[in-house]
Amino acid sequence: MVEKEVIQKARQANLAEYLISAGEPLIKNGLRYRHKEHDSLTFSRNAYYWNSRGEHGNAIDYLVNHKGMNFAAAVSALANVSAAPMSEGGGVFEFDREATSAGAERVKKYLVNSRSIARNVIEYLIENELLFQEKQSNNAIFPIYDENNIIVGAETHGTSGRSYKGVKKHSKYGYGFNVRFSEDDSFDYALFFESAIDLASFIDIKKNIERKRLERCILVSLAGVKINILRHTLKAFKGGLTTVLCVDNDEAGKNFIKEVEREKIPFIVREPKGGLKDWNEQITAMKSCRPIKRATEWHKLK
Repeated sequence: MVEKEVIQKARQANLAEYLISAGEPLIKNGLRYRHKEHDSLTFSRNAYYWNSRGEHGNAIDYLVNHKGMNFAAAVSALANVSAAPMSEGGGVFEFDREATSAGAERVKKYLVNSRSIARNVIEYLIENELLFQEKQSNNAIFPIYDENNIIVGAETHGTSGRSYKGVKKHSKYGYGFNVRFSEDDSFDYALFFESAIDLASFIDIKKNIERKRLERCILVSLAGVKINILRHTLKAFKGGLTTVLCVDNDEAGKNFIKEVEREKIPFIVREPKGGLKDWNEQITAMKSCRPIKRATEWHKLK
């Protein structure tokens, strides 16, 4: 009988790494890999998605369903492949794709209709495995990737009634949900937001409304105003990053700016237009044709 701990480790094994070592023709595509012979078959760290078939699963599932292995053989094959790191509080964060809904229709509807974020931005996040829908709760799940493209946690947002938001248990300390725009994983700017929804709203504004490119930058959610995420991001993603604070225009946001200033971290501030509270308020106002003042410029704080 295979031990439970070994099975858990196999489920968290780096599936793409294993398949490449076994000669599978995978092509790097952003944060994931795509199969050279099947365009709709993609792989992230420990999971696969076959979009044309509406099928997804973990590393063990793929070897059993598509490589002809039985369960025990699949576990044995994956047992020595790198697994997810431990969280700061103890315990392993395990992202269960079987607990997510294919298509994420409830999440799409909520983010488009209630949060005014463009469908193409939402679909971009889903296609790049940066957004999922939890089956049981219908919550939006924003997976947190580390510098090695391993999922080490998740930020969650409710999609109905009272807006719930939080961070999944055992998410790794010091990491936040992030979206990267760089062809070679090197960055000039690190932009910090208070939530994944504000981050997605900012992408919508830049890409769809202002028609600007986002290049050589990493956008990071602080899941509130967590200074440890800012510190760790600047350390993990090296290269002389310029820190850009895109936090809310309220007391908590202003206090966070003062906290960063006390840390003696050089930074600049990017504010929503017209004194609006946050980036989601700005995209909502833009799409409802409410009058907004001219955009503030990027500027340094003394």
